[in-house]
Amino acid sequence: MAWKMKGVWYEGCAAQGQCAYYFGRDREEPCKSFQVFQIKEGHIDNVDIGGVLVIMVVDLFSRKFVDLMVKGGTGGIYISDTATEEQKKVLEPFLANNVPGHLAKKCLGVKFVKINLSQEDNTYHITMPYGELKLSLTVGADGKNPVRLENCIFSMVFPNLKICNAHFWKYSDFERDWEFVNRSGVIADFDMQGG
Repeated sequence: MAWKMKGVWYEGCAAQGQCAYYFGRDREEPCKSFQVFQIKEGHIDNVDIGGVLVIMVVDLFSRKFVDLMVKGGTGGIYISDTATEEQKKVLEPFLANNVPGHLAKKCLGVKFVKINLSQEDNTYHITMPYGELKLSLTVGADGKNPVRLENCIFSMVFPNLKICNAHFWKYSDFERDWEFVNRSGVIADFDMQGG
């Protein structure tokens, strides 16, 4: 199936300080990740998917950086309940069947839920029934522009990676019950396609 999507990606993970994976390093234990895809424009086959929010919460299998994209992890996928019936029909199988670039290699389930994304200045707050993420852009020495990760391995998928402080994120579903405070976070644009 032909597909294309463009938008903004928000991520909070379990790492204290910036996650080692962004620097090609292994971790002491596998990481966990709360990812939000704000799809601003795109399509799957001929179905417009612009305006849809998707959350993926991933429990990674390996602590090794080299395993990250190959092994990935297991996770739940949540699609905003504002999606139309036509969008739901294509999004559920598309996301559950290992979209290139996402880390939920083994999908625990797909749920359609109410997702809210709000912004106040440089702070973003995402809520859904099974979890929540609040993160703020880290501002550089000029007091205005965000700190960026340049030439990172993930820049191929997520250009313009901006470092954030994930004030907190929590998740409770599929026999996982996590809560993290002051962890690694990023915001980036994405422009992906396949088919």
